Amino acid sequence: MTVFQKNQKLNIESADGIWLDYKDHHWIFFLKDRVWDKEELQRVNKSDIHISFIQKGIVDAFLLEIYDCLETSDIPFCIKDGDDTLLASLKDAQDYTFEVVILDEANVVLASREVLLPHQDSVILKQRLLKRLSEDFDGDAFDKAYASLVNKFEPYELEQFTVFTNEKQR
Repeated sequence: MTVFQKNQKLNIESADGIWLDYKDHHWIFFLKDRVWDKEELQRVNKSDIHISFIQKGIVDAFLLEIYDCLETSDIPFCIKDGDDTLLASLKDAQDYTFEVVILDEANVVLASREVLLPHQDSVILKQRLLKRLSEDFDGDAFDKAYASLVNKFEPYELEQFTVFTNEKQR
């Protein structure tokens, strides 16, 4: 069940782009743009969605691709900046889901689609992120490492660092 419903207006301030949020075992990918055409919105609801988790150095990120709608995009996150709910979820047995939410320029949900993360991938993600919490770095070091990574690689080239890929087929 999706967290966000079509035509729901979100009370957020953001520029166009892609960003990540977390809520109650849902990793939420927000995609905001001024213009979405009818075909793109249909593809969000019906096309293959590929979500990969990558690790390179101290950088964790998801790669998101929606067939014939969105080329591979990287969405980095630093688990050390996670809130208490996210950090607690790393130690429980509940699996994660992903949700892709398409927003217009007024922050109205135009489309939303849930992608279930298989149990084994939820376990791997939790293990990797728990381990990451014990590593010695801070948010500034993460930001520098991420900037260096994206200077060297295009998003699709980051696939070589994939820990797992979840593919939601039509």
